[in-house]
Amino acid sequence: MKVRHGERSDPNVPLPPFSVMKNNRKIMTVNADAGSDGDEIGLSFVKVEGLFDSEKIKICKVSVDDLHKVAFHLASVVQDSSWINALDRRAQRAYRDTAAQTANKLVDIFNNANDEEGIGKELGELVVSMGSAKGLNEIFSHYIVPLAELWKPQLSGNEGYDFHTVCGQNYINFGEAKFKSSGSAYASAMNQVEGFVAERKHRRDAVHLENMVSEAAMDNLDHDEFGLVFAFSMNTKNPLQIMINAVGKLTKTFDVNEFKVFYLVGVEH
Repeated sequence: MKVRHGERSDPNVPLPPFSVMKNNRKIMTVNADAGSDGDEIGLSFVKVEGLFDSEKIKICKVSVDDLHKVAFHLASVVQDSSWINALDRRAQRAYRDTAAQTANKLVDIFNNANDEEGIGKELGELVVSMGSAKGLNEIFSHYIVPLAELWKPQLSGNEGYDFHTVCGQNYINFGEAKFKSSGSAYASAMNQVEGFVAERKHRRDAVHLENMVSEAAMDNLDHDEFGLVFAFSMNTKNPLQIMINAVGKLTKTFDVNEFKVFYLVGVEH
């Protein structure tokens, strides 16, 4: 199922939400008007509801509609250093060189994006990571923290979470992105996060995040009150079933009451 913005007879008339039914039960509601500016950046966003009877699990789907536009947009995002200019002088000195070097590397990856060749693993994980953060911003009004790789370069192995957002309730959401060229990567994203939680890797990011998020968000983090984001690629004819399976694995892997909120973001490519 794919909803593309702009495919309407009258663009001034918003599309109403519609539902997907199974066994006479509503299992998914899609807000087709969410993220209306996505066409400009090659992405479209929809909110998914009804797969789990709790506000603790929130779900959305991001579709890669134009890889060239996506790559151009993401390249502009990583080159935007305005977040550094907002820091105090000491923090600016600490982050400026690292961010510039990483941004140059990432731009090279984006510049090599090719619709005909498809999405490779390195580009894919960046698209899933940054596309998911944008989806959370568009649909749930999250603030997007600068990409973790810009201020926390990968030195050896997997240093921790890939991206972060802050929701309206001032909870920092720690996101892990996984990409597979076929099928879906939700299981590997959840397995990775399970390990990060056990190692308390959210605490290791605090010294950096305090420079980029509100004091209220940091106070919540100091009390281990935060959310988790599982961002995963989907290359399938049945994205709804993937979402259903992902919810099932989440509830088996994590204690839903242990965290403030969970976000599942499927990125269709």
